Amino acid sequence: MNDSTSAIAQPGQSVDELDTPQLLLDLDIVDANLRHLLAESRRMGVAVRVHFKSLKCIGLAQYLTALGVERFLCAKLNEAEALVAAGFTDVLLANQIVGPIKFARLAHIARQGAVSVCVDDADNAKAIAAAARVANATVGVLVEVNIGMNRCGVEVGPDLLALAQLVAAEPGLRFLGLQGYDGHLQMLPDHEERRAKAVAGAERLVAARRMIEAAGLPIAIVTGGGTGTWEFVASVPGVTEVQPGSFVAMDAAYHRIRPEFACALSVRAAVISRRPGLYVLDAGTKAISRDFGVPELKGRVNDRVTRTNEEHTVVETVGPQPALGEGVEVLPAHCCATMNLHRTCVAVRRGRVEAVWPIECSGRYD
Repeated sequence: MNDSTSAIAQPGQSVDELDTPQLLLDLDIVDANLRHLLAESRRMGVAVRVHFKSLKCIGLAQYLTALGVERFLCAKLNEAEALVAAGFTDVLLANQIVGPIKFARLAHIARQGAVSVCVDDADNAKAIAAAARVANATVGVLVEVNIGMNRCGVEVGPDLLALAQLVAAEPGLRFLGLQGYDGHLQMLPDHEERRAKAVAGAERLVAARRMIEAAGLPIAIVTGGGTGTWEFVASVPGVTEVQPGSFVAMDAAYHRIRPEFACALSVRAAVISRRPGLYVLDAGTKAISRDFGVPELKGRVNDRVTRTNEEHTVVETVGPQPALGEGVEVLPAHCCATMNLHRTCVAVRRGRVEAVWPIECSGRYD
């Protein structure tokens, strides 16, 4: 029997009984978002590698796997470690790592599963290879290509080919292919501009593939794209997989760009103060990320968030106010960063708790 006085959510409990603030994930919406993307990706002939940085939660990753997701990528080494420890066997660390401690950690998990990492520097690749040899492991490697984001990656040309050849020849490494991420395009509001620039970036990535293949190196993986650009990238022949993540949970900012994916993630907060035209919720920036903008309120079209403080969200309204103590669902403007603020994700379906999952990788920086 559920104890409605407990601060810890229990399966079967009504959402209305939950303590606040509480991170919620609507599984019916997750299911619909995933079905849409998997069906479209199959039609286009590319694989989907879901970005775990948007999830941070092993229970959610396992849920997605049961629905057909076969591979994940991570932004941080701790995320890859958590996935491998949970039994996932195809994990890409889509980032560069440095330092002997992280090299040893990477080599350790590479002994347990198929783990790969991105490099854009020869000395870095050699250091990873040395750690792999010490651990009697083999680390998969993708060379990162700069396709316009100007963050990490090698320019298409002789240096890129030389790095790929070095990786392929280095004992302890296995050259798998290329990554090119177009993060600078994900939130472009103009659909045609986003499409044209994403296609151009993907064509640059595939040009790198053709150059390396012409030199005699086989390539198994060419990966890129995100929630905002995935189908544009997938449309370019030679791309083998796409790597969106936010589409699973979505947020208010991304939903404006990709309305076909609904917002599954919300933070349930309670009204703690009211006066004419205004009310205050018991969740602020410590529970709701606003690095991509101001959050919105689910189902309350006449209400507008005007301010968020550490523990409060101030809402103006021209319609009927919610009652004191009533729960209101806040839609964050950034789902990834909001997941990182919480330690527990309450998965709900049709207003009731279906599962309670720890968010193992939240708050981590390693």
